[in-house]
Amino acid sequence: MEHVDSTVGPRRKARRSKNGCYTCRVKKVKCDEVRPRCQRCVRLRRLCDYEPKVKHNDLLAMSRGYMLALESSKALPTWAQRAALTRALALPTRLPEFPGSASSLNLSSADHEAIRYFRTTFARIHHTKNPDYSLFSIIFSLAQDEPMVMHALLALGGHEIEFRRDSNSDGAAARARASVLAERDRDRWTPVQHYSAALGLLADAIGTADDGRQLELDPICAVLYLMLVYEQKYGDGTCSGLSNHLAGAALIVKHRCQSLSEQISKRGWQGTPVLNRTQQPQSRPREAGLSLFVIRLLVWIALCDSTAATFGLGGQLNGELKDILGPSDASSIPGFDALHRYSNSLYRSMWGGAYPQVELLDDVENREVFAFLCACMQLRSMVATLAKLDARELRQRLPVIEAAFGQVDQRYGDLLEVASEIDLSTDNSHRLVANIRAFTPIYHAAKLELLRLIRGKGVDGGMEIVPEAHITAIVDLAIQSDKHQGIEATLRVAWPLFVVALETNSVVHRRWILGRFQAMGRYSKNLERAHRFLVEALMPQNASGERRRVCHHDFSLSNGEIFVI
Repeated sequence: MEHVDSTVGPRRKARRSKNGCYTCRVKKVKCDEVRPRCQRCVRLRRLCDYEPKVKHNDLLAMSRGYMLALESSKALPTWAQRAALTRALALPTRLPEFPGSASSLNLSSADHEAIRYFRTTFARIHHTKNPDYSLFSIIFSLAQDEPMVMHALLALGGHEIEFRRDSNSDGAAARARASVLAERDRDRWTPVQHYSAALGLLADAIGTADDGRQLELDPICAVLYLMLVYEQKYGDGTCSGLSNHLAGAALIVKHRCQSLSEQISKRGWQGTPVLNRTQQPQSRPREAGLSLFVIRLLVWIALCDSTAATFGLGGQLNGELKDILGPSDASSIPGFDALHRYSNSLYRSMWGGAYPQVELLDDVENREVFAFLCACMQLRSMVATLAKLDARELRQRLPVIEAAFGQVDQRYGDLLEVASEIDLSTDNSHRLVANIRAFTPIYHAAKLELLRLIRGKGVDGGMEIVPEAHITAIVDLAIQSDKHQGIEATLRVAWPLFVVALETNSVVHRRWILGRFQAMGRYSKNLERAHRFLVEALMPQNASGERRRVCHHDFSLSNGEIFVI
């Protein structure tokens, strides 16, 4: 046999090293891999970044992993994959410690900025209540002792700061600012790393159920809620993270909240702890029940589920709550209202004698309007479930939905009447006015959405819905909110304005709404996608100037992305 020289033949291309600094790898240039700073970065006076980068796809992979674990067991699952998932994200196996931090996290100056933003600006935008005595303030108090809550808080606050900075400045200025911040805090964690750390710790916390120990639902529900808000604002164009977190929350409700109905029906709020962690483990009764904090968080998580349902996602959590709390009469509004009313004492119980009288009176004054919000969001969820029915099934189900609207009309007729009489001269300094302007449009949008669905399915009959009246009500209240508090108030009526844009024939209304969505896009990636969708949908499709009719749940962009608002 003839000898063949193995050295002869085509030269193989050398594989590029993946150990170089991130700065060189982005530029696709050779790095000498010297640490802590390579010679190229020293010579060019660049930030030399060896910090592991976590991609959003990695987060989705981890999210899918914990969903597979959740679905693999009838009870809450084992979490055998969590170590491998965390390693896949290249996270430290041990969090950095800092003696001055109760949560044992080494907080950088950027982290402190994210905390301040979360406790002030973020809290003010997402709730009309005084940020110092709000749900977000309780979450921060929990975060001081719970690392996974602090990580989720830092992920949300930090990402929002970065997103708004990038949206409000040109790309070069944003990159320069990011470089300066990174150089100042060379060892800081990015928001995505905080998010993935929170997800890993969440897996560990739920994994304690494998040992027969009681789940600490206070931090678990807090992290789930923060992650849902994060995904609803900044998730990718598949909404996979949002969908997975909602499904995970639904399973926790299904397997860990079955006693909720009995707790609400047989026990008053007196004696219910604000946070279960405030009790000593040995003093806890065998069935301590859910804390006021968890019960209130379930309301807000359920509102996230209703929002997602409109865009074809979620729905499982509200279904589980209905099974636990819902009345036998299918036309009744179950769940939300009972949970919200039971947890009404949350804030005064949290702060006790330090709770200001003005806040106490403000809570009482706004109690009914928040119950109205719960009812409106439940109507939104019920309408969303109709999208999966065919025309025959829809026709059979329609009387139930109409009865539910009738209940809301009867119970909250006074609020609806007041909302119709508020004019531009009344400012938003009175929180009740701001809430009426924010919540009433959801009721009108739910009716418009029902009309769109009935029309799309070709179903005749049913209750009379006059679209012009609902469009006018939404636009009037939105203009008032925008006049008195600007774009931050308009954010609360984004979905009603979205529905109006699809239904109105008024060029003036459409132009104003498009302008508002362009501004709102600087606060949320999904709102930015919604703006692009409206631009595509409202653009004339032919020479006659006709617009395409957007079908119910047909909310995908031309590039295939979807969104939730």
